[in-house]
Amino acid sequence: MKEAYRHILHQARPVSARPRMKLGNRAKLFMPFAALRGFDIAILTRERDRLLCPRVQLCQDQKDRFSRMLLCLVPGEVVTVTRFFPVKRLGGQELGEYVTETAAFLRLEGTLLVLESGAVPLDDIRELIVSCADWGEPV
Repeated sequence: MKEAYRHILHQARPVSARPRMKLGNRAKLFMPFAALRGFDIAILTRERDRLLCPRVQLCQDQKDRFSRMLLCLVPGEVVTVTRFFPVKRLGGQELGEYVTETAAFLRLEGTLLVLESGAVPLDDIRELIVSCADWGEPV
């Protein structure tokens, strides 16, 4: 330590002219600052309002019918796909939401159904409706 400050090392602590603040009030000084008031509540509310459900497994009849529909698809046909979007995993079970989109079919690439709006994994598809085709009930 420098010699210049050695004389203040063992001095008593100076006494402030202001009264000591209560411990509870001191803690408030160090609380996190919320720049956007209520933003965290809005996010939690929106997350709560979004209902998550488990992935639905298709039965064998639905899978067979779905395979036949995929083999008969022609590029350019308009299809409506209801697909599963996984959001989180809870207790080993995948939870998410089902979203429906309509787009033109382009091609099949392995386990992907490629549409104009993007690729959809075949395992995520819950329902497939082909426009201008008489398939009966949707898968």
